[in-house]
Amino acid sequence: MNDDAQNVAAAYDDLAEDYDRLVEEDFWMRQLLWGRYLDLFQPGDRVLDVACGTGLDSLFLARHGLEVTGIDASPGMIARLREKAVRQGLRVRAQVGDAGDLSAWPAATFDGILSAFAGLNTIDLERFAADAARLLRPGGRLIVHLLAPAGLWARLRLLARLRFGAARALGRRRDLAVTIAGRTIPHALPSPHETYERWFAPRFRLRRAYALGFLWPQSANAVLPGQVRHLLGRLEPRLGALPLLRGAGRFFVLEMEAPHPPAPLPHALTPTRERGDQQEKRDKDDLDKKD
Repeated sequence: MNDDAQNVAAAYDDLAEDYDRLVEEDFWMRQLLWGRYLDLFQPGDRVLDVACGTGLDSLFLARHGLEVTGIDASPGMIARLREKAVRQGLRVRAQVGDAGDLSAWPAATFDGILSAFAGLNTIDLERFAADAARLLRPGGRLIVHLLAPAGLWARLRLLARLRFGAARALGRRRDLAVTIAGRTIPHALPSPHETYERWFAPRFRLRRAYALGFLWPQSANAVLPGQVRHLLGRLEPRLGALPLLRGAGRFFVLEMEAPHPPAPLPHALTPTRERGDQQEKRDKDDLDKKD
């Protein structure tokens, strides 16, 4: 584990006990992701949850009959996941591991790989994409949920103050230093289009891309009841898939598929066999002429 991963791990170790409470305000968003996971995966599928935290997603999937492996750089987070799995009577393979290095598993191990809530914003996406492509079986699904460059409401606040230059700069930013438990954690903030085209397009087919967290400002989470957030949030995957809104959220989602290998041509139609058949016919014609 490199120094950056160790720094991230130490920060989240300090948050492990309170993590579930700290992310509760965006629980509506997690529920949307859960609905998509159930659409894409079947009971018995093997799924890798990367940067799994305390296992909110891992435990949900295990509860629905999937074989889940959760990895996180933070030993404290993994300890919480194991405690919750035992308490809930669920089977989850939980282990400390760097999201930026998935080389420990053999090829074609998983039917699905997922990572939610900015776990991938702190790692090398080039290496992650290559590892994910190797680990997924043909037709396997990769779902990534990343922190976006700048949400719509953050830019609107600047525009309302006539700070047009600052609003443009915010929309163009591609990195952010986030303070987590007193530690500075650099986050890369590529756009949805850049993320897919730069790192994933050579290896995956894009099935869906959409923004999340744009219908109301994050500050409104404190006053909007959870049920209202959930109901309004159900509109976001559809609206957030529109090209003009795809980069408007606080987060974005890319749903991708590992390609199947090209089907071989039927044996009788392979070029070598076809050339052989043509030559055999010419030889037969020559013999007929001699006869």
